[in-house]
Amino acid sequence: MVRLTTGNTTKARKRFLPPLLALPLAALMACAGDAGNESATGGTGTLDGPDVIVNAATEEVFAIGSAMATDWQAFGSLRSVHFDAQGNLHIFDSNADHIVVVGPDGSLIRTVGGPGEGPGEFGNVLTAIVERDGSYTVMGFTRIDLFEPGGEFARTITMNPMTTGIVTDGFLLPDGRLVSSQFMRFGGDEEPDEDGRPIYIVPLDSIVPQLLYTAWVLPEEAEDEIDMSGSPSTGMTVSMPAGRAFEPRLRYDLLTDGRLALIDSIGYRVKLIGLDGSLTGTIERPIAPLPVDDAIMEAERERYRENEASAQASAGAAGVQLQREGVEGRTFADELPVLYDLKVDWDDRIWLERWGPMGDDDGPTDIVTPDGDYIGTLPPDGLRIPDAFGPGGLLAYVETDEMDVPTVRVLRLVALEPEG
Repeated sequence: MVRLTTGNTTKARKRFLPPLLALPLAALMACAGDAGNESATGGTGTLDGPDVIVNAATEEVFAIGSAMATDWQAFGSLRSVHFDAQGNLHIFDSNADHIVVVGPDGSLIRTVGGPGEGPGEFGNVLTAIVERDGSYTVMGFTRIDLFEPGGEFARTITMNPMTTGIVTDGFLLPDGRLVSSQFMRFGGDEEPDEDGRPIYIVPLDSIVPQLLYTAWVLPEEAEDEIDMSGSPSTGMTVSMPAGRAFEPRLRYDLLTDGRLALIDSIGYRVKLIGLDGSLTGTIERPIAPLPVDDAIMEAERERYRENEASAQASAGAAGVQLQREGVEGRTFADELPVLYDLKVDWDDRIWLERWGPMGDDDGPTDIVTPDGDYIGTLPPDGLRIPDAFGPGGLLAYVETDEMDVPTVRVLRLVALEPEG
């Protein structure tokens, strides 16, 4: 049997706009269902009221990477970027099979890893988790490599996709366990599927997942299975169905107190989940989901065609061949969910990107606190959620030029300023 549980991968928008000061405003904390279609009754400056627009005041720190670069800045495929507590930026380039560490001034500090299968080398790496102290948890297809803060190799943890299963992404808790919704197991006894989208805590010493929380999922309309063939040694082929557009996204990030801030609903609802799996609170706004009409469906079909072509062009990364069903198999949810993305910055503020009116990732971005304080809303043409937050207001954006050459742009958020 093939069993796959996976959440959508986060993709920060490459669009970036101008100028952001946290206004301590009153907020609403509530627990409710997934309808999210109440009318707004609050006053201006509260979660119950209309948007309070803020703009981001930023300053440029540095930009690295170009089509003309011949040294370490000649980036290939950037899978992730992370800041550490010193403001160093760690860039995982899967084409080069290494992590580039860049200082606060944009200069090279060191590289970690390199192509190969030996200790400290990267082979079929899927993602790299970088902690605030600069240590690394490098996730491969059948192994996890741990590195010390200076980049020294520490040890390897072997994963067996036929027995324990494998973890392909996640967040690292302070005690060294992973939080992940991306856990795969191939073969083994038949097991009932979780009723929803499970999030696990995975101890690295055993790779035995422990269910933390089951996120809500839109009821299935038909069997829509992912088919996998091959083996980790010879290469895997993953056949993906076209699926249903506008499924509520599962997005979560860690707060400094260990809780998860999570979205999984159609309506505007942020759930706060403790490490015992309990729901400790919700943050809500009375913004209703939009009905999916013909214009929204056609815009989504065009996006799918473009993404399908892009996926085929990049297929084969990390030893996995990806095949996607054509657009004719694409179906649609009845409503466009309110929230598109979520990420937590180093000040524990929760950034919430909303869907655009045509089903794209071009809506406004709200900023709230775990206590439910509403800081304000960035306009659709304003600053976007970055690929990485850092200390002191640092923001990193992975961008591509017209030749699809990646660059990394680092800004510093100076203030959030009320519009007008």
